[in-house]
Amino acid sequence: MSIRRLLGFALIFLAISMFIEQMWWVGGICFLIGIGMTAKSPIDRKWRKRSIYGKHRE
Repeated sequence: MSIRRLLGFALIFLAISMFIEQMWWVGGICFLIGIGMTAKSPIDRKWRKRSIYGKHRE
């Protein structure tokens, strides 16, 4: 699992705690950023195919 995906999950949990504390705008922003970081992006796959290293290393 990549660091980017782990950070995304951490932001989602932070957003849940912000919603519990009733800080709606902070929770909403953290939730959207977290979803964006955990989602698999088609742009990443295209970039990996064009990588100069050949196979992608994780």
